[in-house]
This record gives sequence, C-alpha cells and structure tokens, in this order.
Amino acid sequence: MYRQFGIGIFLAMIGVANAHAEGWLNRDNMLPVDDNARLSVGLNASYNQSGYDKDSTVTVLPQAFYDNNRVYLEGSEAGVYAYKDAANEWRVSVAYDGRSFDPDDANNDALRKLDQRKWSALAGTSYMRITPYGGLKAQVETDILGRSKGTRVRLSHLSRFRLLDERLTVYPEIGLLWGSEDYNQYYYGVSQKESARSGLPAYDADSSVRPFANISASYRVNPRWRVFISEGLERMSDAQKDSPLVDGSWDSRTRIGFNYQF
Repeated sequence: MYRQFGIGIFLAMIGVANAHAEGWLNRDNMLPVDDNARLSVGLNASYNQSGYDKDSTVTVLPQAFYDNNRVYLEGSEAGVYAYKDAANEWRVSVAYDGRSFDPDDANNDALRKLDQRKWSALAGTSYMRITPYGGLKAQVETDILGRSKGTRVRLSHLSRFRLLDERLTVYPEIGLLWGSEDYNQYYYGVSQKESARSGLPAYDADSSVRPFANISASYRVNPRWRVFISEGLERMSDAQKDSPLVDGSWDSRTRIGFNYQF
C-alpha cells in the first residue's frame, strides 16, 4: 500500500507538471530575475532527540539563503526554478539529509555492534501552489550518494505570518512524509550479518507514512542580522518503531541560529 502511495504521488506530480506546462504554467508569466536579491549566510545549532535508542546529539552547521527567482539557496538545500510565478513554484534541488545513526552513541552494547547509518544527499523536484490560505507543496527526493538508495515523498501545507511591523516572521508547516522500503531499510533495518554480530533480531523495514510538523520564527534585529529558532517533530510509523534500533515514537529537532545579509 505504501509503495503504491509513493508511486501514485510521483506520477501525479508528473501529470500536474505536464498539464501546467501546457496550460497556465506559461513561461511568459515567470517572475523576472531579481537583481536586488541578497545573500545571507549564518550558522545553526541543532539539538536532536531521535527515536533511535541513543543519546541526544548537538550539531552545528553552516547555512545560506538566496533567491533571485531563477536559482536559490535555502538552508541546506540548493536548486533552480524550472518555473516560478506569483502562484506557482516548480523547483529542482539537491539537499542535505542529516538522518544518521552512530553506534558509538547507542545506549546498549548490542546496538554498538551495528553498522553506522550515514547522512546523505538527496536530489529531487517539488511543486508548490500558493493560495490565499498558504502553500500546498509536494516534493519527491531520492538518495544520490548510494547509501540508502531510497526515495522520500513529502506533502505539506505551509503558512507565513509577519508580526511586529514585519520584524518577526513565523513559518508553520504540517504534512506527511513517505519513505520507501529501501530508505527505511538502511536507517532502521537490521541485516543478517548485523544480527549475528550483535545478537539483535534481523529486521526488514517496510515503506511508511508518518506525520510531521515544523514551526520556525525569524526576527530581524537590524537590516543585516537575523536570529531564528525552529522546532520540528516527526511521529514515527510502525515500520520504524518496530525496529530494534528504535526506543521511542518521535524524532524532534530544535534549532537556533543567526544569519547575516550582505
């Protein structure tokens, strides 16, 4: 069922893209290049509480933001616009996927004998329809470093609220995240070799759908500096919760950081 869900969403996105390319996604309506676009760079510190049976971790990463209506940088994602007008955004992107498992951080000896699950990079495409009630977004991404060799599909609703004379901007997002069998097997499965080495039962992870919610707030201190905080939650599916690697029901990530605009 989950595999059919992912394939169905992917085919639907192709159909929508083709229909729009022939209809109201008219390149004559594309937004012009924004010659006044500014680059922002900064750092974020992330406190990660994973569903894995391991210690919480803190990571510090650089980030950058830029958008001139043709190319963009958005945190740990970069890409180009295949199309962009006032109500539609069609992107092609490469992004960092920070999901990982380091056996050295595990909370018991058996898990410390497992192989490492590494971060990866994802290439994909996304389409967002901007409405008076927020953005409706569909995104398909696949692993390009050969680690999980898996695919993710993300469906979400995004909003933006500007407060305090537009010095404070709040971005809520809710949605569903589908992970393919290959993706889940890499991050949550236990191979026969790992089972023999650790004593844990072998586990074959299925594909899955899980809900998520994110909220971030950015505050403009002055024309150059911004500070931000964000919180992200993902509810783990049965395919993940049944894994011997997992001892929880939620993945959560709290980030704080700053950006400097040139």
